[in-house]
Amino acid sequence: MAFVFVIAIFLSAALLFAVQPMVGRLVLPAMGGSPAVWNTVMVFFQLALLAGYSIAYLIAKLKRNRNQVLAHAFIVALALLLLPIGVAARQLSESQSPALALFARLMLDLGPIALALATMSPILQHWYAAMNLPRREDPYFLYAASNAGSLIGLLGYPLFIEPSLGLAQQRTLWSIGFGVLALTILIVWIGVARAPRAVPIATERANATQHTGSPIPWIVLALVPSSLLLGVTQHITTDIAAVPLLWVIPLALYLITFIVAFAASTARLLRVLTRLVPVLAVAAAVAFMIDARHPLSVVVSLHLVSFTAIALACHARLAQSRPPADQLTRFYLFVSIGGVLGGSINALLAPLVLSWVAEYPVMIAIGAGLAVGWPKCSKRTLLDALPALALAFGLIVALLVIPADWPYTSAVLIGVPALACFLCSTKPARFALALLVALLLPEVIRPSEHIVHRTRTFFGVHTVLYEEAARGPRHTLRHGGTLHGLQNLGSSESQTYYHTTGPIGEVFRNLPAHADIGAIGLGVGSVAALAREGDTLTFHEIDPAVVSIASDPSLFTYTTDSLATVHYVLGDGRLTIESAEPKDLIIVDAFTSDAIPVHLLTAEALTLYADHLKPGGVLALHLSNRYLDLAPVVASTAEKAGLAGRIRTDIPNTTQINDGKEISTWAVLANDPATLTPFANWDPLETDPNVRAWTDDYANILDVLMLD
Repeated sequence: MAFVFVIAIFLSAALLFAVQPMVGRLVLPAMGGSPAVWNTVMVFFQLALLAGYSIAYLIAKLKRNRNQVLAHAFIVALALLLLPIGVAARQLSESQSPALALFARLMLDLGPIALALATMSPILQHWYAAMNLPRREDPYFLYAASNAGSLIGLLGYPLFIEPSLGLAQQRTLWSIGFGVLALTILIVWIGVARAPRAVPIATERANATQHTGSPIPWIVLALVPSSLLLGVTQHITTDIAAVPLLWVIPLALYLITFIVAFAASTARLLRVLTRLVPVLAVAAAVAFMIDARHPLSVVVSLHLVSFTAIALACHARLAQSRPPADQLTRFYLFVSIGGVLGGSINALLAPLVLSWVAEYPVMIAIGAGLAVGWPKCSKRTLLDALPALALAFGLIVALLVIPADWPYTSAVLIGVPALACFLCSTKPARFALALLVALLLPEVIRPSEHIVHRTRTFFGVHTVLYEEAARGPRHTLRHGGTLHGLQNLGSSESQTYYHTTGPIGEVFRNLPAHADIGAIGLGVGSVAALAREGDTLTFHEIDPAVVSIASDPSLFTYTTDSLATVHYVLGDGRLTIESAEPKDLIIVDAFTSDAIPVHLLTAEALTLYADHLKPGGVLALHLSNRYLDLAPVVASTAEKAGLAGRIRTDIPNTTQINDGKEISTWAVLANDPATLTPFANWDPLETDPNVRAWTDDYANILDVLMLD
C-alpha cells in the first residue's frame, strides 16, 4: 500500500509541472506573448496550489475517513469531467481586460484539475500518517517523492514531450496520465474508507528540533529560495548568458534541494552547509561586485552552486522545523504561502518598484544568513547592524579619499567587504547585513555617468549606455547582456543588423515608392533610418518602455529623424498585425535573444503575415542568433505555409565592424517566387529532413539549438 501512495504523489506532481508549460503553449497563439499572459498563467497555478493546500487542510479537519474521501473524490470527479484538458482562449484577446478574461477562462477550464492535483501531496501524506504503514510517524519522506515527480515533469516536457508530440497529442497523453492517477487514487480511497477509524496520528516526531508553533519560519524559509530561484534565473539568463533552456537548470536544482532536504539527515547536512555557504556566498558577492561575466562556465557555475547551497540550507532548516504529522497539512499550507510570496516579489512587485534586479542580491544575503542560522531576536539585534553600517561608511569614505588612479582601489573596495563578511560569518544577522552591504553598495556608489537611462518592466531591465567607440561616442540599448541597438551620436546612419550595406538595406532598395511598411519589434528604431520620404512605417512593439526609449530624441533619433511617417502600435506583433492594412514589407525582428517568441514563427503566423502583404509584397525575417540556427526551421515552415524564400548571411569586414556593422542573417519570403527575383543573389532556403515545420500545435527548439 505504501508503494501506491508514492506512485500517486509522484504522478500528481509530474502532471502538475508538465501542465503549466503546456497551458502556456495553448494560450500563446490567441493571447500573444506579453508578460500579462505569462504572469496570469503563473499566478493562476500558484493560487491553485495555495487553494489546493488550503482545501487539503480543511479536508484533513473532517473527523471521519469516509467524509474525507468523499470530499476529495468530489474534486477529482469534477476534474475528470473536464478531460481532455484544454483552454478555449481564442477570443479572449478581444476582451477589454484580456488578463482577467484569461484568468476566468483558466478557472473554468482548468480550475478543478489544478485543484485536484494540488491537493494530492498534502492529503495523501495526511492519510499515510493515519494508516498503519511504515514510517507513518514521519511521512514527510513522501515530499521527496512529490518533488521528484515535479523534477521529472520539469525535465520531461521540454526535453522529451514537446520535441516529440504536438499539443493535441500532449493533451491526450496528459489526460491519460490523469486517468491513471485517478485509478491509483481510487485504490487509496478504498483503503482509507475501509479503515474503521483513523489510527491516531503522531503528535510528536522522533529526533525533531523544538517547534515553536509559529508559521513565520516556515513562510520565510520557503519564501527566500523561491525568490532566489527567479533572481538567479533572471541574472544568468539575461545578464550573463542568454542561452535557451538555461532556465531549466536552476529550477531543477531547486527541486533537487527539496528532495535532498526532506530525505537526508538535516543535522549532518546543516553542519556542512553552515561552513560552505559563507564561502560560496562571498565568492558570488565578489563576482557580483565586479560584474563578472567571463569565463562564462565558471561564472554561471558559481551562481548556480551558491544558489543551490543556500536553497538547500533553507530547505534543510525547513525540514528540520517540520511539525509532527498531525500538523502536516498546516505546515504545507504555510510553505505554499511562502512560495507564492517569494515568486510574487520577483514577478509582480519588483518590476513595479525597482529599476534593477536588486531582489537577487538581497535574497542572497538573507538566504546566506539563514543558512548560518535562524537569527535570534534580543536586545543585541540592533547591535548586529553596527558592523554592516561601519563597513558601508568606511567604503564610502575610502571611495571619496582614495585617488582614482591608485592601483589598489579595487582591492580595497572588494577585499575589505569580503573579509568583513567572513569575520561575521558565525553570526546570522551580522553576516547577512555585511553581505548585503557588499552586494548593494557597489551598485549605489559605482560610477553611473555611463548609464544614460535605465528602466525596468515586466520584460526586464532596459539600459541605455554612453560608450566611447572607434567612430566616437555612441548610445547603446541593452537588455541584460544582449545588445538591442546602437547609434553614433550626431549620426542618423543605421548600425548593427540594419546597416545600409547589409541584407535589410538591399530589401529597402527594392521597395516601391511610398511603401507601407510594418515592423514587429522596435529596438532603437534603426529600421526607420532606412525608410524613405513618402514611406509609412508602423512599429508593432509589445513593451511600452522600448517605445519610450526609441522615440526619445535625447537617447536615439532614428525614429524622430526618419524621412518616413512613423507610427507605433502597442501589443503582441502577431495579434496587432492581424488588424493591420496590407503592407509592401513586413519585418519580423524578435528572435535575437534566448527566449524567442515561437508563436511569431509558426506556419500559421507566416500565413497571417503573407495574407497581409500587398501583391508583390515581401516578408523579411531577422534570424541572427548566437545559440539558435533558425534557417532550417524557417525553410520547413515556409514550405508548409506555401511561401517562396531566400536567405543571406552578411559577414562584415574589419572596416565595417568598426563602422558599427554586425554579422546578420536575413530571410525574405513571398507568396509568389517571382517577387523574389531581385534577391536572386541570395541563397535558397534549404529544408532539413530532420527539422519539422513549426506550427501552433508543434514547435521544438532543440532542433535548432547550436550546442557547439
